[in-house]
Amino acid sequence: MNTKAFILIPLVAALVACGGGNSNDTTSASEGTVSVLITDNLTLDYSEVWVSVQSINATDSNGTVVSLYQDTTGQAHNLSQLVNVGALVDAQAIAADTYSTFEVVLTNDVKLVDLTGTIINATFDPTANPTYTINVTGSLTVDANQTSTLALDFDLAQFTYDLASNTVTPVVVQKDPATLAQTVITTQGSVQAINSPTQFVVTPVTGGADMTVNLHNTATVTNTATGAVAADTTALQVGMNISISGAYHATTLVITASNVQIDNSVVSVRHEVEGFVLSFDGSTLIMDVKEASFAPSTNEISVANVSNAVFSHGSLALISAGQEVEIKGHWDSSTFTAAVIEIEGARRNTASSSSYSDEYAEVEGLVNSINGQTLTLTIKEFEHVSGVSVNDLITIDSTNSWFKYGDAACLAVGQSIEVKGGFTDNNSMEASVIEFEHSNCSANSHNDYSSEQELDDDEYDDDLS
Repeated sequence: MNTKAFILIPLVAALVACGGGNSNDTTSASEGTVSVLITDNLTLDYSEVWVSVQSINATDSNGTVVSLYQDTTGQAHNLSQLVNVGALVDAQAIAADTYSTFEVVLTNDVKLVDLTGTIINATFDPTANPTYTINVTGSLTVDANQTSTLALDFDLAQFTYDLASNTVTPVVVQKDPATLAQTVITTQGSVQAINSPTQFVVTPVTGGADMTVNLHNTATVTNTATGAVAADTTALQVGMNISISGAYHATTLVITASNVQIDNSVVSVRHEVEGFVLSFDGSTLIMDVKEASFAPSTNEISVANVSNAVFSHGSLALISAGQEVEIKGHWDSSTFTAAVIEIEGARRNTASSSSYSDEYAEVEGLVNSINGQTLTLTIKEFEHVSGVSVNDLITIDSTNSWFKYGDAACLAVGQSIEVKGGFTDNNSMEASVIEFEHSNCSANSHNDYSSEQELDDDEYDDDLS
């Protein structure tokens, strides 16, 4: 047997007992709320690992199987992108009890993309079974009105790929979930209530527990039917169908949103892709897909209708190779038709003109000093910016930044970060996104986003995206 070991797929299910923090929560006193997430550690042999999750179940003390998540078609995930990051699958109310067995059902296929871009279509089971079930033995006590968390982690060191049968064999164990730097989600639902210009409540499309949504101070609310982009909840109405992207706080059922999309009356908006622009000829964009709501048939996809799409962040004129973009629209198995496009780090299109010498810039480097919300950074790499050189020292204003995979408390002198935003003439940047390149900042110690959970209109800066 030719067996090759490789680093692959961890899966996390975080179970959260209701603590009464959500005024619209209908969970009873004898129930807890289950937030189901998936996460991954970076694979060494494969740049992409695509699997589809169909269901996640738990067994209670009486032997009764309780459903935590179900999608008969399978929700696709590129697990190699979820490095120390959770992706929300669902949130459901379950009875307070002790759960000892956890069942994960996947579609019986796994797509591996190696470092040369070659796609390997493998299976978990060499038979013709349509699904593959993984059973994990563990222990989790869910107490009413208290918070509990379960982490189901694929033990990457024990994963094997058998070349002869073209199958992947996983091993899953229970793990401490505190190692997650951030829980990044994209979820769909309907507006349940509007509490303020920066806060509303959403009921997930799966029928799970209601979640409170706080708009980050750089967030956009985009209406795909009209093309209008707003910075607050004024465009929302109770009952509207929406999609949300942002950071999820499982202990409070709160989402700090970076993007909200109104999907009413837009039948074509069913899928989304995230990745990097490889080329753009003015009409068609070629994209290297890193995460999607579907498993693409090739590593690179063609995106049509770019010039007619709504830009929530950035503009058509700013698109160039190397940028990270998120696109929502319609996938027909060969071409993706764009409806809404966000250039990560670009200013939102509700923003007024600013005196940027480069409206969109990317800089990577080492933190030299920290003084409140002002940083100095020694440049090591840069793109889409003119007039700078490697080892230049620049000033970063992080006042209105979206911190990716951590928060401001994770910053430290000597740390490697990537900054995206507008570059001014005086060698400074107004950062829209700050991403930690190598961070040991844990979810429990530095990721409650408490300073962002009660935003006020005055905190919006129309010059930033």
